Amino acid sequence: MPKITKSHIEAHDSENMWDLLTGFPDQWKEAIAITESLSLSVEADRIKNICFVGMGGSAIGADLIRAYSYNSCPHPVQVIRHYDIPNWVNEDTLCIICSFSGNTEETLSAALQAQQQSAQLIAVTSGGDLIVRATQKDFDYIKIPGGMPPRAALGYSFVPLFRIFQQLGYLDETSEALTETAHYLKQRGRIFANTDDNEALTLAEDLVDTLPVIYSDSTIMEPVNLRWRGQFEENAKTLAYGNTLPEMNHNEIVGWDQIVHLTGRLSVVMLRDRDDHPKVRQRMHIVEELIEDQVSSIHVLSTRGESRLTRMFSLIQLADWTSFYLAMLNGVDPTPIAKIDLLKRKLSEL
Repeated sequence: MPKITKSHIEAHDSENMWDLLTGFPDQWKEAIAITESLSLSVEADRIKNICFVGMGGSAIGADLIRAYSYNSCPHPVQVIRHYDIPNWVNEDTLCIICSFSGNTEETLSAALQAQQQSAQLIAVTSGGDLIVRATQKDFDYIKIPGGMPPRAALGYSFVPLFRIFQQLGYLDETSEALTETAHYLKQRGRIFANTDDNEALTLAEDLVDTLPVIYSDSTIMEPVNLRWRGQFEENAKTLAYGNTLPEMNHNEIVGWDQIVHLTGRLSVVMLRDRDDHPKVRQRMHIVEELIEDQVSSIHVLSTRGESRLTRMFSLIQLADWTSFYLAMLNGVDPTPIAKIDLLKRKLSEL
């Protein structure tokens, strides 16, 4: 296993993912400033349901705000990752279009359908066709900085959604949660950037040459679980799998019976928060006991911070840095996504 030094990082991180990770706290603060005077023209009293449309790194912010507002938003919220939207989208729907580039073909297709079905629209994007459409069709948009991988722009893509939900009265935490999170990210970011000793690097070293399996509660931690898997896959170029409780206790737990061929090749990461349902916490303990002899390692990670927002992003920041260090240990560049680029190129040829 290579020793992670600055020279090792420079040799493999050709597009400076390191700089994006160390700069994330500043991105968060900039996103707060950009959205501080947000003004929306949507008619709040028309809204009866909320539909987000987006893909990949552009959509994770939507998943997070959906989970974050689980106990406070008065309306059903769904995140659509597809070309087509559900039939229930209509004039009572607020459709929030999330495309970092503004050119995501699935998202543009879904947004057009939402417009045709008379939904109210808000776009969050750095530009592209989506900005053009918003200008031409005169619907709200929030323009965010571009020029980076969408997965590295989560501050820019999430904070506007926080502000939208806050302005509409759908949140039970104030802007102080944004500020607390900014302080936390800055403090912990310095620690994660110390390659001599930090939690993310130690965790990555334990996960090398294994398939990470991520478990969590299915409410506010579910999108954090998804973020861990996506970051392992895109940054470290390694498959990752995950599921949520209590659902996995009704099916997947039995699947651990027949994994002799995988014994010692799976690592489990348990994500926990103090607001997890008490029965789910009990279930997690039991799951640990049932699978501990079949895995290479089990890591129980708890959120940190006071506000629910800070707690969610405490484990997101850890995921980002762990996946980066895992990429370094795997000897791969974390930024390029060659198979996604190839897939898009093949689609364009059809």
